[in-house]
Amino acid sequence: MAHARESAPGECCGLLFGDGEVVDRLVRGRNVHAMPETRYEIDPAQLREAIAGTDDTDRYLVGIYHSHPRTEPKPSDFDIANARWPAQVYVLTSLRSEPPEVFAYRITDGKAPKIPIVET
Repeated sequence: MAHARESAPGECCGLLFGDGEVVDRLVRGRNVHAMPETRYEIDPAQLREAIAGTDDTDRYLVGIYHSHPRTEPKPSDFDIANARWPAQVYVLTSLRSEPPEVFAYRITDGKAPKIPIVET
């Protein structure tokens, strides 16, 4: 949530690494989209570097996160159309209310069903 607050009024974005569906490392991304207030695109060079730099053989990219500073925490049509990682979880934070809302989705085949987030 700190990254979302710091990036507002633009959208933040980043990568979630871990094992299976357990996240244990977050990498903040640089949003390089031309319209960062309503869209996100993780810097492609940073994305390649983060994935290549995962030297821990039991840690993988398990999710992508981004924020919606003013709208609900569900994938927009743009988010769904541009989702490139069907095996990963997409986590969205909305700053439209306090405390911020956070939900996770699995985006595949133009659909984005909500999945539970379990904190341990």
